[in-house]
Amino acid sequence: MTKITSTMLADMRTRRESGDTVADIAARYNVKPMTVYQRFNRALGGTPLPGPANDNNPHRVTRMTARNGGCSTTSGKMPVTLVRIPSVDGVAVERVAA
Repeated sequence: MTKITSTMLADMRTRRESGDTVADIAARYNVKPMTVYQRFNRALGGTPLPGPANDNNPHRVTRMTARNGGCSTTSGKMPVTLVRIPSVDGVAVERVAA
């Protein structure tokens, strides 16, 4: 596995701008073409990598939900982030005495 340094990435970008194909660049650095595409995308401010499902937001909660037609096994579930509802999520609601 080859670690791509910032110097290597700059050289890759220069080669790409001069007309080299992504496959040629990948072969030169002993990486897969998809790796080159991903590094170009990330270095140029492309789509950021997804964050955690809950992101430690106190107003949201993570629940597991079925993603394959309602299968009840754990392998068929995925995390989703929902708005926190105090009465459902077991958080006590503070009431102010009148």
